[in-house]
Amino acid sequence: MSAQLAFGLEAERSGRRATVTLMFRTPPSGLAAADVRLVVQSVILRNPALSYRIEFSRGDAYQEWYPSECDFSELEVASEDAVSECVMEVIEKFEVSLDSTSMAARLIRSPESDNLLLVFDHALVDEQSLQLVKRQLEGPSAPDDRQMERYRAAIIDRKMSEEAAANGPGTKFWQDRLEAAGEFPRGKAKTPRIVPLDTLPGVAVPRGFRGSLFPYVLFAIHRALRDVSEPAPTVIGYPWGGRNSVYSDVVGCFMNTLISLDTTGPQQAPADAADFLRRWYAELDHADVPFTTVVSLGSKFSGAVTTQLSYRHAGERTVKVAGIPAVEFTPSKGRGPRGPAFLTGVTVQGGELRLRLLLDEEIAGYASEEFGTRWRHWLKTAISSVPE
Repeated sequence: MSAQLAFGLEAERSGRRATVTLMFRTPPSGLAAADVRLVVQSVILRNPALSYRIEFSRGDAYQEWYPSECDFSELEVASEDAVSECVMEVIEKFEVSLDSTSMAARLIRSPESDNLLLVFDHALVDEQSLQLVKRQLEGPSAPDDRQMERYRAAIIDRKMSEEAAANGPGTKFWQDRLEAAGEFPRGKAKTPRIVPLDTLPGVAVPRGFRGSLFPYVLFAIHRALRDVSEPAPTVIGYPWGGRNSVYSDVVGCFMNTLISLDTTGPQQAPADAADFLRRWYAELDHADVPFTTVVSLGSKFSGAVTTQLSYRHAGERTVKVAGIPAVEFTPSKGRGPRGPAFLTGVTVQGGELRLRLLLDEEIAGYASEEFGTRWRHWLKTAISSVPE
């Protein structure tokens, strides 16, 4: 069981599973339900992780083998506007169900389009797994008899690597880092609502920019939180890779949750991005320490983060589903997480950073427009101040 699994456990304990989704769209009547059912069932049979459930025993999480038929059905809605509402209803039922499979599939038909929704248990798949599943959607294939053996070997390999990291020097680094930070924010008690996703204007990457854009995104979020009066320290949680390349073809959750921690005061100068980057690279040197270990270090950090960040490079948007070209897209509405006040998302496409924000204003205590404006300001300022 990977450390990334721990990031969704509070939702599990409260009776609501954390989820990740994939959505694909074709013109109306583009997908045959029987073909889609065969493909989705093939995906489940090819990937043992999708036949497991997360269970608890005396507060500890474990995976239980639970093979079943594909959770697939066909739905019809009256208009394109109703698709997002239908999607949220499906996700809601999946999140609260404690006895369903680890993946649900719905073919949602409207007069304007066919929409295939796949909902996964967040605790059992990572980003690389989703890429594998997208390739497997092209057509049904017989399961590999060795895949269960490889999945178990991958789990054992991950467990051994996490145990080694937990007993290494990185644990002392995080203990010192957290103890020096002071008081940490606590998770919000309110239940998040379904709110629109805000697609913010993009931020152009300066010509000649060298290096990684990712830490500048983190820097900008921390600074935006200062501007909207978020108390120190601010904590951003994000998934970090590192799966063993030997198991690159195995669907499962082989990531860690890393935190970006910032304790500096408000209204920092753009030049302070360099100091922030140095601190972030030090955190990255110890990114293999399991999130569960960091939370249990005895500091005042309970695991609650101010926001969760999703960051990716844009891939091919057209995917074949049962042999039919379909465009991957994001629903226009979503439900905020139970712990953080909001979710942030960044996609690098061409020479631009595309920003998305899912913020429940009642929980956050500030407006989406207010935070989004400050986030874009600091991101533009930070990356434009980097010398070519």
